[in-house]
Amino acid sequence: MSDFPTTARVVIIGGGVVGVSSLYHLAKMGWTDCVLLEKNELTAGSTWHAAGNCPNFSTSWAILNMQRYSLEMYRTLAADVDYPMNYHVTGSLRLGHTKERAQEFERVKSMGEYQGLELAMLTAQEAKDMYPFLETHDLEGILYDPYDGDIDPAQLTQAMAKGARDLGANIQRFCPANRCLQKRRRGVGRSH
Repeated sequence: MSDFPTTARVVIIGGGVVGVSSLYHLAKMGWTDCVLLEKNELTAGSTWHAAGNCPNFSTSWAILNMQRYSLEMYRTLAADVDYPMNYHVTGSLRLGHTKERAQEFERVKSMGEYQGLELAMLTAQEAKDMYPFLETHDLEGILYDPYDGDIDPAQLTQAMAKGARDLGANIQRFCPANRCLQKRRRGVGRSH
């Protein structure tokens, strides 16, 4: 393990999609003296069996914004890091069976429009034109998002790992983190 780093600006523990995404984004910002420790192989935890759904929809402003950013990034990531991925943009119809749900869709549509998303409320006929087998007799509202889709989480993780490595970040596989020690510099930290 002669290439094992002895210092790092940031140490990330866990080589799933969240840990690798953190490393990739730090490296894109120029923080290349970062290391990721994974006790097994990348994606060996919950990432390898994640569903890979990629929705924009959320009633939270922050989550909607984060998901919007992610889906935009996924559309160019394979080319950006030169790593093939299965990412399918399929679009989606969200079906509201109550007036309250339709109002929620209107609110999300408004938030999404402000963030640059092309969300639309559809009539029953417009939705049926997209999906002829749809039963619309009991629907109060239909929200269409052209950018919903799905992605292979393991390929996504590997693509971001390649991008992080290419930018100079360090990934150490089969390296469990058994403990964390922090050395405090004199005058730094809480006083007792």
